[in-house]
Amino acid sequence: MNGVATDRKAQIVRKGLGLCLAALLTLFACSPGEGPESVAQSFVERYYVQPDLPRAKALAHGLARQKIEEQEELLRAVPGQDGAAGRRVSYSLYTTRKMGEDRIFVVYDLAISVDSRVMKKRAFISTARMNEGWRVTNFQEDDN
Repeated sequence: MNGVATDRKAQIVRKGLGLCLAALLTLFACSPGEGPESVAQSFVERYYVQPDLPRAKALAHGLARQKIEEQEELLRAVPGQDGAAGRRVSYSLYTTRKMGEDRIFVVYDLAISVDSRVMKKRAFISTARMNEGWRVTNFQEDDN
């Protein structure tokens, strides 16, 4: 009888561990940093709001990565400049468009304040699912 009780307890522990593992996997699968919208928003934060080109580049692939590398090269020619001095940026999501299962197009409205001047821009961000997860594949901004 003691062996039966021990087997029953082991079954309960295994089921409990299985449920915990399933909950953790669900939590990580749904984490905000994984989806295309989250990657696009993180990119906007790293590229426009608090410029950190190496961190923005970590989210980029292809043409987007090339554009950031070119900007890094230009900034190396002007020591001590990061392009963010005296600047504030706010943004809001304008639209998201699905372009297939592995491509999402995200558009943000930007308000860039320098001194007392405010520039309105619209940022167009293309994302694609890569082996390493969602990445920004291209971006550009136009006057809004």
